[in-house]
Amino acid sequence: MSARTLRSLQLGLAVAGGVLFAVLVRAIGVAAITTALERLGAGFLVVVLFELVTDGCNTRGWQCTLAPGTPIGFWRLYWIRQAGTAINLLTPTASLGGEVVKGMLLRGTAGAADVVASLVVSKLSLVIAQATVVLLGIGLAVRRLHDAPQLALAIVAGFAVLVAALAAVVVVQRRGWVGGIGAAFARVAPRARLALALRDRGAALDHRLEHLWRERPGALVASVAWHTVGQLVGLVQLWFILGALGVGASFATCLAIEAASLVIDSAMFVVPGRVGVQEGGRVLIFSAFGLGAATGLAVAIVVRLNQLAVSATGLAAFAYFSWSSTPLADSISGS
Repeated sequence: MSARTLRSLQLGLAVAGGVLFAVLVRAIGVAAITTALERLGAGFLVVVLFELVTDGCNTRGWQCTLAPGTPIGFWRLYWIRQAGTAINLLTPTASLGGEVVKGMLLRGTAGAADVVASLVVSKLSLVIAQATVVLLGIGLAVRRLHDAPQLALAIVAGFAVLVAALAAVVVVQRRGWVGGIGAAFARVAPRARLALALRDRGAALDHRLEHLWRERPGALVASVAWHTVGQLVGLVQLWFILGALGVGASFATCLAIEAASLVIDSAMFVVPGRVGVQEGGRVLIFSAFGLGAATGLAVAIVVRLNQLAVSATGLAAFAYFSWSSTPLADSISGS
C-alpha cells in the first residue's frame, strides 16, 4: 500500500468517524443529552475520568503482549489505542477497523507479524476479562430475572456461545492454525485479499502466537489481569453513575447489570457503534431488574455521551498521528 493510499484511507476513516459522531448526537437528541448532563452535573467529568483509567488498564494489557524490547512508550501506545477505539466505535467496521488503525500507527515500531500477534492476543485477553465479569455476575443476573425467564435464558445462552467462541479462538492460536485457515479460505475465495493475506503471512503470525503462548505465559496472564482490572474500574463507574442519578444500587446489582449488558453488547458487536442496541439493551435490563426503563435510558445516554467524549479525544489523536511526523508521545514522555 502506497503512502498516498494509506494517507487517503486514514483521512477517509477520520471523516467517517466524525460524521457518525454527529449522527449519534443527533439520534440521541439534544434535549435528552441536556437532561442527562444536568442530572449528572460535574459528575460527568468523573465518569469520563473512570473511562480514561479503564483505557489505561487496557493499554497496559496490550503492552504486555508486545514483543520484549519494542521501542514504544506507554503514553504513545495509550493514544494509539484511543485512536483505534474511536474508529471501532464510530465506523461501520464491526470492531475491526480500529485494529487496522492500531497496526498502521505502529508501522515501523515493530514487525508486522509481532504487531498483529499482539493485537490478536490483547483482544482475546480483553474478551477473557469480560467473560470473567460475566461469569461472576451471571448468577446474580439470573436470580434477578425470575419474572423474565426468556431474557434469563437468552443471557445464559449468549454466555455459552461466548465461552465456546473463546475456546475455539484459543485452540486456533495455540495449534498454529491461522495460516491453514487462511489457505482454506484462499482455496474457496481465491480473490479475497484477507484470505490471501492470512495464507501468505499466516505462518509468521502462527510462529509469533506460538511464542507468546509457550514462551511468555506470564505476559498472557498479566494481560488478562490488566484487562480485568479495567473491567472492575468500569463496574465502579456504573455504580457512580447510578448514585449520581439518584438510584441506590449495591455493587452486586451493578455486577449483575454489567454481566447482562456485556452479553448483549457482545452478541451485537457487528452493529456499528452498537447504535440503538446499547440503549435498548440497557432499557430492557433495567426494566427486568425493576429499576425502571427511564433509569436504563438515562444510564444508556450517559454511557453513550462518555463514549462520544472519549472517542473525540481518540479522533484527535488519530488526526495528530496521521498528519504529524512527530509521535504524540514524544511531547508527553516515554514509558
